[in-house]
Amino acid sequence: MQPHRAAADSSSAHEALARVINPTPAQLQRGEALAASYLVTFRPRLGEANQGLQGFAGEQVAHVAYLDRGFTGDPRVKQLRFLSAVDLHQALDPNPGGAAALTMPRYLKALTASNLSPAPQIGSLAQVDFSSPEAAKELLEEWDGNGDLWFAEPNYISHLNADPATSLFSSYATKYREQSYWWTNLINLPEAFSALAARDQKQTSGRTDQQILDHRPIVAVFDSGVDYLHPGLAQHIWTNADPNVAGCTNDIHGCNTTVATRDRLGNGDVWPYDANGPATSCTNRDPNCGHGTHVAGIIAGDAGWTDPVSREFAAGVCPVCQIMILRIVGKVGTSSGILDSSIIAAFKYISLFRRNGQPAVRVVNASFGKFTKSRAVNLLLQTAKEQNGTLVIAAAGNEDSSTPEYPAAFSDAIAVTAVDSTLRKLPFSNFGPWVSLAAPGESILSTIPGGALEWKSGTSMASPMVAGTAGLLLAKNPTLSFAELRATLLSSADPALYSPTSADGFNRANYFPYLSGQSGRVPLLGSGVLNAKAAVMGTVATVYSSATRQNRVRPGCAVIGSQTAAKGNILALAMLLPMILALIKRPGRR
Repeated sequence: MQPHRAAADSSSAHEALARVINPTPAQLQRGEALAASYLVTFRPRLGEANQGLQGFAGEQVAHVAYLDRGFTGDPRVKQLRFLSAVDLHQALDPNPGGAAALTMPRYLKALTASNLSPAPQIGSLAQVDFSSPEAAKELLEEWDGNGDLWFAEPNYISHLNADPATSLFSSYATKYREQSYWWTNLINLPEAFSALAARDQKQTSGRTDQQILDHRPIVAVFDSGVDYLHPGLAQHIWTNADPNVAGCTNDIHGCNTTVATRDRLGNGDVWPYDANGPATSCTNRDPNCGHGTHVAGIIAGDAGWTDPVSREFAAGVCPVCQIMILRIVGKVGTSSGILDSSIIAAFKYISLFRRNGQPAVRVVNASFGKFTKSRAVNLLLQTAKEQNGTLVIAAAGNEDSSTPEYPAAFSDAIAVTAVDSTLRKLPFSNFGPWVSLAAPGESILSTIPGGALEWKSGTSMASPMVAGTAGLLLAKNPTLSFAELRATLLSSADPALYSPTSADGFNRANYFPYLSGQSGRVPLLGSGVLNAKAAVMGTVATVYSSATRQNRVRPGCAVIGSQTAAKGNILALAMLLPMILALIKRPGRR
């Protein structure tokens, strides 16, 4: 059969417009088009009697026979399925004011400028599935060059509009607004969920809900252990797909680095310190027993679980996050404490995990600290940043002191102080030029061991709110670099806490002073109050840069609540270094 070439092909304006449109790689990746499948409108050579639209059976007599003869014999065509005869006359209506002119395919618009006969323009619309995307492009170009096509476009895929009541982040926004906890409202968390829900209503940008759930951000909680069987947390606890490989025995949900040996980083007993095991209460136990479980609930408490007694729920800032448990609190002398060697082993453990070839753990919450600066811990923190892009978010401390507390005051960490519902600095919260930002820290409801909820206050509660927000940012975009993640959290913070009218100017008068040697006011509560919505949307607020960090150090108490002797840390580190060097040669889970 000789190809049929229409006279309209001579239109230079028509030739300037592509009749064949191919799907973009992004459209294919987002599932918006079927690969190697096109809707093709052919130009059949039909007699006048067959040009009018008929019933489907009648159309097949002429159209299918024509298509079969001319286009199905090529091995590059897997299937050609006739759909309908179409009359393009209205689409070619040269009347620019007509309705058809507003809806015609853009490939045909140029034809309206040519002096065409008003005769009907009949097309054969068919679905053509090719053997490969490459074969599709190649053959469609041939057909177009032969004048066989009106136009061809991808076989696009539509999706049902998401029901806001059931889509992942919309449901979180609704529930959190209904519960109306002051701290989630203060950081604009319901609005952050709404912004995340809007991003993928038609899956046109960002990651879909399912993609997020398939690869949940992992937040490592360096603390006193977590009740991983708590009903408000169990579904959000990280599970190791390959235990015993990363140098920790039976590490199902993380690693207890307080029991490290010469050749092991620890074991998998990551339930709360001083408890009898998971799912047991901390009543009459060490005061630090429930600390880590409370912190974990603030980060990733299950929005779908409600306490049957109080009807409250754990309002996790990042309910799509997973918690990797690093128990670093152990018995030191006659009480509980945290050795630097346990912190270093925890950093080593998280560095060994990969997901799709990329570092798996990008956020660490450290709701502990001391005034003594450890060079060894700082070295591991910097290594985590450089090698894995891991951001450490740490509590500034609860001594109402301006003396830097570590690890929060390390330059690569984010130091978080605490404010109340009126944006006033809480009386116990530490402050100073080394603080990065503020977050709610008064009477925060979260999970405690044994399946219950409890209200707690402290910078230990403020830090996980920032860690959870970092998790939301990684849920939206897991490719964020360390610098981008840190800068987004700080630059989006709301500086309203320094306003002369905010809380009667209390913070401005006391924590936004002029210091000797500084040209302007120096913020002592960081760049502002955490703003989850602004962070998710990438909104930049007024940034207050910190002054030079102070270097005064002295022994003191940790946020979790114990003193750690510096000489004990150095001795423990010396004992641990041979084990770390041996483990470097034995990588863990990839």
